[in-house]
Amino acid sequence: MSSIRPLWLLVVCAVSGVLGWLGALLAARSGLVAPVLVASSVVTLAAVAVLVLALGIRVQRDKRRPPAARMDPVAAARTLVLAQSGAYAGALIAGWHAGVLVHLASATGFGTATVNDALVMIIGGLVLVIVGFVVEQFCRLPPDDGADGTANGSGGDPDGTRRTQGPAYGTEGEGGYARSTGR
Repeated sequence: MSSIRPLWLLVVCAVSGVLGWLGALLAARSGLVAPVLVASSVVTLAAVAVLVLALGIRVQRDKRRPPAARMDPVAAARTLVLAQSGAYAGALIAGWHAGVLVHLASATGFGTATVNDALVMIIGGLVLVIVGFVVEQFCRLPPDDGADGTANGSGGDPDGTRRTQGPAYGTEGEGGYARSTGR
């Protein structure tokens, strides 16, 4: 499983920002209200962030347990996917509201209720992105020492393959690490 890519997060944020700006511009020309979620929507974002963080802490604590007593690797992989999707959703929400904020700040200035709602949603989206990155690190496996004393992430398997550590949890075949030829 691949890691969260910061460049893709920036692309999502930028594209949704442009779309948010266009949406706010079209709404203003049509005489409609700016397309901003109300400030109470940040409660939902906070609940998602707390849930993702709690599940990530559970995975982090579980890594200290003996291998036979660990949680199901699929559950840990689901936590990772939830964290990654939360990060992308946070980038989308923050970008949209940043685009709307650019239009609103130039039209009405700061201090209005809609501008404040947009600012709150941008902060909530960024918090979700940060929680996604943190939980992804919680789900990362530390490199194990191989038979010859080298770490799995640096190559050195006796069969000539190279193991790479990814942001997953479990053992080989369960998503713990992928095998690729090192040739």
